[in-house]
Amino acid sequence: MGFLLSAGPGTYREIPIAFPQRLQVDDDLYLDALAGALTLTRISEGILMQGSLRVSHLQECDRCLDAFVNIFDVTLAELFTSPPDADKSVFFVDGDGAIDLAPLLREEILIETSYRSVCAEDCRGLDAVTGHNLNREGTSQELLSAVPEIPGIDPRLAVLKQLLP
Repeated sequence: MGFLLSAGPGTYREIPIAFPQRLQVDDDLYLDALAGALTLTRISEGILMQGSLRVSHLQECDRCLDAFVNIFDVTLAELFTSPPDADKSVFFVDGDGAIDLAPLLREEILIETSYRSVCAEDCRGLDAVTGHNLNREGTSQELLSAVPEIPGIDPRLAVLKQLLP
């Protein structure tokens, strides 16, 4: 971003972003794909970055615990100060004129994914009794009704009898 730092305030450049392959943002965060565009504008305090990115991220469904690819948009607007000034922004342009998007991207993605993430709006989740995925199997009442009742055995545990030879 050195070319923007040497330019006067008001100079801007649009930067296309396209990472169709797996991308490591941080030790604990991988993205399956990242695409969009960022506009970098030179202002007196440094570089103002604005834009929107489409993120593809492998997650676990909060209801059924199956893995699914969550695709969502992240809107970014942040000041990268030059020289570094903690009073104005925690992000800065380093001495080589480069900016590190990873910390900002990590923050925004973790905020976005902290909301309930479900594989589908009609996801039925897990059965409270058996723990089975209700998207693939019936409810515990349906499963238990298929098992013949054995006298003296709790009907909820009768299913275990089928596991014995």
